[in-house]
Amino acid sequence: MEIKLAKEMGFCFGVRRAINLVEKEAKQRVDTSITTYGALVHNPLVVNRMEKLGVGVVERGDMSQITSGVITFTAHGVTPEIIEEAKERGFEVMDATCPLVTIIQQAARKMVEEGYTLIVFGDRNHPEVKGILGWAGGDAFATMDINDLKEMRPPKRLGIVTQSTQILEKFREFVCQVHLHFLGKTKEIKVQNTICAPTTRLQGSAHELSQECQVIVVIGGKQSANTQHLADLCQENGATTYKVEGADELNPEWFRGVATVGVTAGASTPDESIQEVVRRLQALDSTLN
Repeated sequence: MEIKLAKEMGFCFGVRRAINLVEKEAKQRVDTSITTYGALVHNPLVVNRMEKLGVGVVERGDMSQITSGVITFTAHGVTPEIIEEAKERGFEVMDATCPLVTIIQQAARKMVEEGYTLIVFGDRNHPEVKGILGWAGGDAFATMDINDLKEMRPPKRLGIVTQSTQILEKFREFVCQVHLHFLGKTKEIKVQNTICAPTTRLQGSAHELSQECQVIVVIGGKQSANTQHLADLCQENGATTYKVEGADELNPEWFRGVATVGVTAGASTPDESIQEVVRRLQALDSTLN
């Protein structure tokens, strides 16, 4: 069984930056409590590693559990109101928002300030999208379903941005549907592709890999949106696809009689998880053949 690795996979710039910021702070300030507002990244291995350094976690929306110290906002970003609440409570704020997400937040706010009704193409329940909507303020909402717009009164100016980890082809399809629905009814439609470059590279590598392999293993946290998008992309390209958090979830029966297996990983997946999966696949190969 040949094992092929995606050319691009694992930690992206924003995730690595957030982890490095928190790790450095935790090691230098051992007498100061550090708490992340939600999981730093959507990967349990990383969260457990942070806990061993003394970094706590509270659920988003419940800042009352923190009594003092440093509060860290994760790579996904938060709304301006949450930042203000943290300052009012007297916490020291460490903002680990991915700079590429910050660009989306600023683009969303600018569109609304310029009079556009804003659509964020993304999961309205995802932390990143909630943060973007918070920064946009005013007339903004999130959806990935054109049917949500069919009863909408056509605005004079319509703006569209996207969650950073969305699939480009699905965003393109959505934008085309919006144009078909509002063309002739709306004076101006402005589209800004805010899918980040690391996501584009991850998805491009996964697409290439899925065309070369019978089976694809996608590694990442169960709550990771970008990992799920990689799995969806590979499955849609015709490869039998399995999504796992770690090597212990691999089922030998998945690979019986399989000639080529591809491995890719989401942007919040650490190198050690990838290495463990590859080692497990190599061990399975020796037992299956």
